Amino acid sequence: MKIAIEGCCHNQLELIYKTVDYIEKEKNIKIDLLLICGDVQTIRNRADLDSTSMPDHYKEMGTFYKYYSGELKAPIPTIFIGGNHEASNYLWELYYGGWVCENVYYLGCSGVVNFGGLRIGGLSGIYKQRDYGLGHFETFPYTNDTIRSIYHVRRYEMFKLNMIRQPIDIFLSHDWPENITRFGDEKRLKRIKQGLAPDIERVRLGNPYCEMLLYKIKPRYWFAAHLHVKFAALIPHDVPQTVTAPNPDEIPISLDEAVTDQNEIDDPDPDELPSFIDDIDTTNVVIETDEIQIVDSEETQIANDITAELPLDLENLDEFVTSSIPSSTPSNTQGSYTRFLSLDKCLPGREFLQVYIYFPEANGPLELSYDEEWLAITKATHQFFSVTYKQAPLPTESQMQDPLDNSQEWVRNNILQKDSGLLIPKNFLPTAPAHNASNQQEYNLMIKLNLEQLRPEMIRRQL
Repeated sequence: MKIAIEGCCHNQLELIYKTVDYIEKEKNIKIDLLLICGDVQTIRNRADLDSTSMPDHYKEMGTFYKYYSGELKAPIPTIFIGGNHEASNYLWELYYGGWVCENVYYLGCSGVVNFGGLRIGGLSGIYKQRDYGLGHFETFPYTNDTIRSIYHVRRYEMFKLNMIRQPIDIFLSHDWPENITRFGDEKRLKRIKQGLAPDIERVRLGNPYCEMLLYKIKPRYWFAAHLHVKFAALIPHDVPQTVTAPNPDEIPISLDEAVTDQNEIDDPDPDELPSFIDDIDTTNVVIETDEIQIVDSEETQIANDITAELPLDLENLDEFVTSSIPSSTPSNTQGSYTRFLSLDKCLPGREFLQVYIYFPEANGPLELSYDEEWLAITKATHQFFSVTYKQAPLPTESQMQDPLDNSQEWVRNNILQKDSGLLIPKNFLPTAPAHNASNQQEYNLMIKLNLEQLRPEMIRRQL
């Protein structure tokens, strides 16, 4: 099986599919699955823009609505997790996961599915300690606070993921596990992304609970994005690791409570990173890898004539990861280890896409299926799901053992016995009107009329 990994999508779904098509033709291969590590921005219409956290000048319709309306169809099966720039109102409709359009599947706030014999898990959102212990309390319409907090990772999601016992092949997250940089070329990362250095030094870069999860479930691969840089690491599991758990009691009483730690303040930058994070000049930075580089020409007109440098790794991922980490990092591939890779966002000249050919054992049907263990976990933990500000107390793992056993038996007796079994039905249905580009002038006129009607009221308020 051949899988392509995308970093941050940032509303460029059509561009990404054109890039994949170019790679297939250039290398004479067939890619079976595309995984996207967040910020897909599944914007169906202009109303969805109001539920997307980003400055107004970044709010564009993009191209997802074409796939949602059926004007275009995703050429390959696609699985994605949510980031911090999503149409949160739409993704909340699919909290447990589901089709956002034909052939594009959202893993949910957290989830596990099967594809072709591979077990793929994921966690949506980014980490903010102040919201971690809260329930999923956000309701529509979102306020300036809740439009951000809705995509912050919650303890309840990590509670479920930590119950996974069966092996995971691939895990997706938007931000990185904390401490991951010490297993890769940290010096190079600090050199080309200078804005990350302070958080790396303070051990504040990434999600500390993802670090704990990494050592708990030990996936073969972990892919991420968010920081807009390509970074590889090899994490050994045979070597004892020291992981310091964050203080679970560091939860403010109110969302409006003052925060003194600069790292806890929501940065106004659309990527929640320092404003200069993408402005570092990398022209003279030497990047040593064993990758095959492809640079398009005017004749190929790849990706809407945007000159893009497309990195491809069509050899062995072990060799690629080993070549991208310091020599001091253990690289014994005989033991248990996780291969980590984060990719850039979809822009010209950026390393946003990686293609792997590493799954000869994954020879099952190229169809999405529910995961038996994850269904049991979801059923057993549903009683603790909270849609209020306060999260219900969560039990220990030992306390969950009997409920898990009972749920697994229920899944076997009630789902596996059905003719369809665990197969995920291809039953996408639109839940809101799709954007119509031909109505753009009418939309602009409506906005203008509304503003003219509001202007006298605004003047009276000012007086």
